[in-house]
Amino acid sequence: MKKHTALAPHSKEAEMMVLGCMLSSMDALNLCVEQLKKEDFFELRHQVIFSVLRFCYEKDRPADIHIVSEELKRTQQTEDAGGVDYLTSLVQFAGSSPFVEEYVRFVKNASTLRQIIEGAQRIEREAWSQPDDVADMLDRAQQTFFSIGRSVSSHLGLLVKERLQTFPKEHFLKELEHRQELFRKHGAKAFSKRGIPTGFSDLDRLIEGCVPSNLMILAARPAMGKTAFALNIAEHICLQHQKPVGIFSLEMTADQIVDRLVVELAEVPSEKIATGDINGEEYQRVVRACGRLEQNTMVIDDQPNLRINDLRTRARRMKEVYDVQFILIDYLQLISGSAGSRSVEFRQNEISEISRMLKILARELDVPILALSQLSRKVEERAGHRPLLSDLRESGSIEQDADVVMLLLRRDYYDPNDRPGMAELFVAKNRHGKTGEVDLVFQKEFAKFASYLRQEDNDDPYP
Repeated sequence: MKKHTALAPHSKEAEMMVLGCMLSSMDALNLCVEQLKKEDFFELRHQVIFSVLRFCYEKDRPADIHIVSEELKRTQQTEDAGGVDYLTSLVQFAGSSPFVEEYVRFVKNASTLRQIIEGAQRIEREAWSQPDDVADMLDRAQQTFFSIGRSVSSHLGLLVKERLQTFPKEHFLKELEHRQELFRKHGAKAFSKRGIPTGFSDLDRLIEGCVPSNLMILAARPAMGKTAFALNIAEHICLQHQKPVGIFSLEMTADQIVDRLVVELAEVPSEKIATGDINGEEYQRVVRACGRLEQNTMVIDDQPNLRINDLRTRARRMKEVYDVQFILIDYLQLISGSAGSRSVEFRQNEISEISRMLKILARELDVPILALSQLSRKVEERAGHRPLLSDLRESGSIEQDADVVMLLLRRDYYDPNDRPGMAELFVAKNRHGKTGEVDLVFQKEFAKFASYLRQEDNDDPYP
């Protein structure tokens, strides 16, 4: 634990306000745990108290004065935290202040200044020692301030549109009237979906759309198009149904995701956009695609190497700030467990923890979560390459925790003459409904999937 001089930048009052708010408000606890870490607090007793509050948060336990004081007693840290009376004084000091974000900013700014001072002093001492490898020292100096800069941002994610526009939720009676009208026009075919339509009518008939609180898994071997298919669903939910969507992209950057969305919406090949080799009509399609994205709420968090606890915190903030109604995670095997271990012997337990936490998160936020997953190499060795539930990599707990498991296959990836331009989506598990197979068309140049049209789909009331 680092020690600072008495003159180091800090605000005792701001630290007290933050801790007092955390002890009395679950919303404040969620906010502060996301944006602060123990070292951001100057006073050692405040570091101890914050560590216990974070422990309670990570264990999904409430964190009021009594629970925190009991945890301090259990860990024999009550004296280090200033005693139970000090906890009470923190709550009384903070009261019911609605300005906790401002106090978080004060604490974070002071912490950043201390880090800058410490980093500069360390670099100065090393420079005075006149090292032989000056280039190496310069690299370390740059890394020091780069790390400080990265720790400053609370990182809510990239909002695709420039300005948040609210969209009112439909009231129950209005939704009922809408369903009545559909039934009068289409009869029994206009069955009631419990979830948000995916944009793929055959799939919706099986799984009833993306149902709130469901954990859905989309699994495939690399290059099958699972990211493209998932983005097609996210785009449909966001643009066609005006539902705010959150995307966690651990593999691709936010810019790459936006580029894919524009290509899919404009139906202009990415190669042409990258080189600028587009005609006037294609340019207008790109402009219209960008305009549609700007008019709706889609948030992309492209932070790599996320731990499951950090992902949960950020998802809660997305829900709180943007009211996201659908969350996409690309992809599950890139998430770390709470312990952060990547060793083989612990990885199965980590995946079990991650899938369980994602299911809990879906229920907590009451939103559908679509998580992408890799399949094992057994698919490559199998005749026909048809994927099975047993091919889910690293843990059978994914299958157990998921409400819906979908497996994607493009046969023409293995044999260009085997159903070229087609894809098959197998609904291998559906906790609340039927399983089955869905035929899709894949337009590779646009990274776009579409329903395989049949005559009976022409008047589908759920496009």
